[in-house]
Parts: sequence; C-alpha cells; structure tokens
Amino acid sequence: MTHQQPTSAGLPTCATAGAAWYVVYCQPAREHYTALTLREQLGLTVYLPEVRSYFRGQVQPAPLFPRYLFAQANLQQVPPSRINATPGVVRLIAFDGKPQAMPAAIIEDLHTKVEETNHRGGLLARTIQPGDTVQIKAGPLVGLEAVFIGPATPSERVQVLLELMGRLNQVELERRMIEPGAEPPPTRRPRRTRGKGRKITTKT
Repeated sequence: MTHQQPTSAGLPTCATAGAAWYVVYCQPAREHYTALTLREQLGLTVYLPEVRSYFRGQVQPAPLFPRYLFAQANLQQVPPSRINATPGVVRLIAFDGKPQAMPAAIIEDLHTKVEETNHRGGLLARTIQPGDTVQIKAGPLVGLEAVFIGPATPSERVQVLLELMGRLNQVELERRMIEPGAEPPPTRRPRRTRGKGRKITTKT
C-alpha cells in the first residue's frame, strides 16, 4: 500500500516511485464512493476537487468535474485493469488505448485554484443574479437580508441594497460575506375541480 504525504500546497501525494496522476471516469453521482474504494482497496492517492455550491437552498461541497477524479498510481504496480475493475470506476481516461498521465504541476495548480475559489465563497456568486435576495453571513451586518445588485470593483467585492433604519442603502461587501437567501416557497395553483372532473363553482 502506498503512503500519502502532503505537498507544500496541501495536496496529498504518494511516496511510491514512478507514481503519476491519472484521470478516472466514475459512475454517475458516485465520485465519493469511487474515491473511497480506490483508497481502501488499491491504496491509491485520490484527489476529488470540490467547490462550495448552492443547491436546493443549502450550501454544500460539490464535485468541480462531475464523474471525474484524479488518482495517483504506479501502473506497473497497480495495472489499469485493476483500477477499471474497482467498484464505482467506469474507466481510466486513455488515448489510443494508453492511460494518459497528468503533469503533477497541473494537479497542484488546480488544487490551489480550488482552494482559492472556496476561500472566496465557492461558486455561490455564479448562482446569484441581480435582484435575488441574499443573506449577509459575516461582518457587522451578519444575519440581515439584502438585494443583490451586482459585482463591484475589485472583483472580490459585490454591491447589495440593504434596508437600514427605514432607508434603502447601497452597500459594498466582500463576495465571501454573502450567500443566497432562502428560496421562496413554490406557488400552488388554485384547484379548478373537486375531483372526478367536477368543477368548483364560486358564489357571487
């Protein structure tokens, strides 16, 4: 079994000589399961890039590349056939039938950018549109709701419209300080029948 050790950037790597990074294509929605089986059954070092995202009213980590992850292995010791046979794996990404190694520098750069994105609040800003309700989650205005106006300069800041002391104020905040507000409850269409096709009549 290989031994994982962190790099200076915090990305785990293995100490096995000749190990390289490869792209693994997973079954739908089984990225975490596949990463776990590759670690536990084959002892591989696995990197699954995840970013904070807004989904169904909640903030949660989500795979940056759905159905893809990166595994570090020495294919002389752990052949592709064993990786492809691991539960959750569809196949190693290959070109002309040969698994293509990824330069370690690319994986390290990706890891750094993912960490920076999450530090700035993840991909939340991409899901917020002008006019949306947002909630302030940090700073002296924490807990208040505001209306998202748009990005400010520099790009790490945004503008929101906030009601303070009975007046609307345009406030500039760091992007990481806001998150999407609660989704409005779905509107229900009024019933037109009583069931079995019987129409509802209203008295005038």
